[in-house]
Amino acid sequence: MVALASTVCPSPARADYLAYLLDANGAGSEPDAAADLLEWAGPSEDSTLPAILAVAVKAAPPLQQARIDIAVAEAQISETWIRNDYLIKAQVAASKTNGGVIDGFPIDGSKSVSAGVDVVRSLSTGATVDVHAGTQYTDLEASGAASVFASAEWIDSVTASITQPLFKGRGHELFDATESKAVLNRDVTVLANRLAAIQVVQTIVSSYWDLVLAERQVAITQQSLDLARERLRVTQVQAQGGKTAPSEIPAVEQIIATRQEDVLNGELAVLSASIALRRAAGMPIGRGALGLRVASDVDIESATWDLGALTERAYAASPQLAELAKQGASATIDIEVTENGLMPQLDLALQAGPTGQAGGFVNAGKGLVELNQFTVGGSLTFSRSLSQWDVKGRSRELRTAREKIAVTAIDIRAQIADAMATAVSQLELAKRRVTLSQRAIDLANDNIRIETDRFNLGRSTNFDVLNRLEDLRQAQLRKTQAMIDWHKAQVVVTSLTGDLLPMYGIAVE
Repeated sequence: MVALASTVCPSPARADYLAYLLDANGAGSEPDAAADLLEWAGPSEDSTLPAILAVAVKAAPPLQQARIDIAVAEAQISETWIRNDYLIKAQVAASKTNGGVIDGFPIDGSKSVSAGVDVVRSLSTGATVDVHAGTQYTDLEASGAASVFASAEWIDSVTASITQPLFKGRGHELFDATESKAVLNRDVTVLANRLAAIQVVQTIVSSYWDLVLAERQVAITQQSLDLARERLRVTQVQAQGGKTAPSEIPAVEQIIATRQEDVLNGELAVLSASIALRRAAGMPIGRGALGLRVASDVDIESATWDLGALTERAYAASPQLAELAKQGASATIDIEVTENGLMPQLDLALQAGPTGQAGGFVNAGKGLVELNQFTVGGSLTFSRSLSQWDVKGRSRELRTAREKIAVTAIDIRAQIADAMATAVSQLELAKRRVTLSQRAIDLANDNIRIETDRFNLGRSTNFDVLNRLEDLRQAQLRKTQAMIDWHKAQVVVTSLTGDLLPMYGIAVE
């Protein structure tokens, strides 16, 4: 609205001039831009923080992604169970040879058919057990002088063998290393899910308090606008009665126009905060789904905060430090597996089993069952790389990486201590700011009464009264800001100590 202080007017009589002012700038002619904005944005949806968090737990993309990562980690654990499985191998082979010579005598040829089945399983000691069952048929065809060499023979055998590493590759720690690492990786993913949940909830709660702040600021500004309008009404009445000069009216109208603009900007801030909260919680955003309206008690607690105890609790509850501990354990497994490779390879192999040999398949099987022929054998196999540069280099690399994890943990602890100290100091500062702002509000109310009395006595102007009203508004805004800052700092403290999720009844898998 245009302020009449800059309007060029003729010099009518006092009554005409007053009528001109009332007609041109009466209260009924004020545009309501804030109402237009709300009409464009659509109706605001009433909601509460628990309801918003309930939506976020199901719909927030970071939490959905974290749950998928956990499912992947669980599948990776099941992949390692292959080491406990049985491996079945089967082989069939056949060959035929035409002609040949045995001891200088020509033969017609030979035929050979073999079949075998192996069942193989690994043991937790690093050993490999193999049970083999096989049969072989050999037919040597010869005639004339070489007929003495003609034969047809079946050989059936069952052999059980075990190969046990005595140095390199021995032990259940190496056997279970892959699953142990997969479990640690799953644990890291679960901790990452917890961290994501904390971050999502912290963002939502902080955004929620931003929305509360925006709504409170609009309410305070609207209250100031209402006081200015009441001031305009009183001034108009006094001007009509000749008690106040009509020139006092434009000053009030100017502040009304300014407050209307402030209310409009405040409603826009409320809309922006609503959209930000919807985005953080995974709520729909679109036509008819923009604004949110929340109601919350912004009063603060007078409790004291023990920085040392809170910091220790934050260390114990930190998902990041727990993740690093799991990563360090995984690195230790890698080091143990790698350094096992520095040992020489010495494998003990033992075989034992019966053999049946006869001219017919049935007789060969009978000899196998009767244990007419039993074979026992064993061997030691040694191998070693002389320099082993690859293993030694890999070991140094892994140990250095583990040291890096320890250094990172120290840095994370420092970050936690810094964040906790900052949040606690903000809590204490916010309490003092609230106290000082309340004192400023009380003094502003007293000054408004004093300045109004002075105006009624003709010793002050509307400009001075409006300045006192503005002092009250600014003090109320500062108090509200301090209270919201206290709540947001409390969110940081509870997120660091691990109390944030239980506070809102959120359980993380």
